[in-house]
Amino acid sequence: MRMRDPYHQALSALAGFAGEGRFGSGMPLVITSLAQELGLSPTPVREALARLAGEGVIEHWPGRGYFAPSLAATDVVELYDYHQRLVLWAVDLPTVASLERAERPEGSLAERLEQVFACVTARSGNRVLIRAHRLAAARLRPVRLVEAAAAPLEPEQVERLEGLLDASRGLEFRRALVRYHEDRMSASVNIANAMRRSGQSIE
Repeated sequence: MRMRDPYHQALSALAGFAGEGRFGSGMPLVITSLAQELGLSPTPVREALARLAGEGVIEHWPGRGYFAPSLAATDVVELYDYHQRLVLWAVDLPTVASLERAERPEGSLAERLEQVFACVTARSGNRVLIRAHRLAAARLRPVRLVEAAAAPLEPEQVERLEGLLDASRGLEFRRALVRYHEDRMSASVNIANAMRRSGQSIE
């Protein structure tokens, strides 16, 4: 198998680091250090960071460099509100794709929910919507890691959304979807504070 080019290696690795919550809130992302860790030259790392900044996964401050997002409670609310609107848009569109689901959902509760929402948007067949949702999910991933401790999900809430997925155009799914996002938005202060603490704890 042919190895991926350095840019895509850097992009995959850095997106993974961001999604795993490795970068603490507001943490500076030093290109030379990241390049050394990845065994790459600084150029593909810089290009990958620019791409991630353009997608909103990290932040670029002109003249200062790249940083992990430092999210306030209002930012968390806006991210969840945006995510909710994307999934509701998908629910309202005609279904053009039939996707099989694994009988036993795998992963954490947050990962299982991400599978539900990705499935709903994928069924719409709308490529712009699917891409927008993928980017929104990437931006929310570090938030979801922190909220597992700051504002834990109820397993019953996840199981309900999973159980209603096959009838995702129905009123009950919409209600469960809105309830999930409202719960997350109401916990935004705790989540933002936990993200700030996690960033301060990284040396």
